[in-house]
Amino acid sequence: MAYAGRFIFSLPFLMMILPLVKTKAGFTLLQVLRFWSLLKILKNSGRFNFNQTGSNLNTQNISRDEAYKILNLEPGKKYSKEEILNSYKKIMKKIHPDVSPELSRLASIVNEAKEIVIKDIA
Repeated sequence: MAYAGRFIFSLPFLMMILPLVKTKAGFTLLQVLRFWSLLKILKNSGRFNFNQTGSNLNTQNISRDEAYKILNLEPGKKYSKEEILNSYKKIMKKIHPDVSPELSRLASIVNEAKEIVIKDIA
């Protein structure tokens, strides 16, 4: 029993089970963690603030590296336009303003990041 407990609470077992567990909203816990990491990146860069909605809209441009991080892409790797659009679509399915109107600022940041990355590959 002690051996089984060590396996159940181990990190590899957790990583195997995490994509299978779904929340009430229909997202897997792994998707929730990736969404949380996106919000963390944006909050740390000062582009998204939870406390002041609408009053602190940052108008400075997103850097190239930030744009790649927002789209879950590696900055040094070469991507095709289709790969960039697939990554963009995966994110927008979760944060589109039609799904949740409160996320319209976040969706505009992701749109800006997509434009920067597409210009970078051209």
